[in-house]
Amino acid sequence: MDTLTIVFLMGLLGGVHCLGMCGGVVALLTSALPAELRSNAKQTSLYHLNYNTGRILSYILMGALFGLAGELLANTLKMSALDHALRIFSGVLMVLVGLYIANWYAGIQVLEKIGAKLWTKLQPISQKFLPVTSLKSAFLVGLFWGGIPCGLVYGALSFAVLSGSAVQGGLIMLAFGLGTLPSLLLMAGFSSKLSEAIKKPLVRKFSGTLIIALGIWALWMPAKSLIVDFQHSQQTTEFPQPTDLDYLV
Repeated sequence: MDTLTIVFLMGLLGGVHCLGMCGGVVALLTSALPAELRSNAKQTSLYHLNYNTGRILSYILMGALFGLAGELLANTLKMSALDHALRIFSGVLMVLVGLYIANWYAGIQVLEKIGAKLWTKLQPISQKFLPVTSLKSAFLVGLFWGGIPCGLVYGALSFAVLSGSAVQGGLIMLAFGLGTLPSLLLMAGFSSKLSEAIKKPLVRKFSGTLIIALGIWALWMPAKSLIVDFQHSQQTTEFPQPTDLDYLV
């Protein structure tokens, strides 16, 4: 399973978390529009599409920046241990995200609190485009809303760093964003019913368990490589035993 598939599934299975983080703005996205416009499903879908386009674009930009940072870091340190450490970190984040979604452990909130410092600067700017009254403002709200503190996003960004490339980092976050898209678009059309269904403990635990499984799989790859490297380092070179002829001058 390649990285793009992993982050896509991460976004798809993490949809229950997305509804909690972005559900409020999705619900308010068309609330300020005229009643005749809100009753037109085609028109309202354009607003939701613009919002999600802006949101995914923000992910792509962050992915490119983090991928570039990973490239600079790798070129500076030139250490294979760095690659192993980043891969392990990515796997651990995925496991923490899964535990959080399943409501078993909220340790990932430590990272969200760090990200909240950046969000305090972005949120006032995003508020300027609310309430949404045009397709442009819907896009801009989505663009800024991509910066909301979210452990799921941070887990995906760790893979962008690991890619060591701005282009690949952007593609990774595009795949992640597309994975989150179905749940938010469904919520736009079936807001109340979908929210109730997805908030059920069984659904959250199922999604969380699958993400944990993906995280364990991601952890196994660097762990396996470290085990192989360790075994090679423990091997001793065997030299042939000397014979009597070897002592003749």
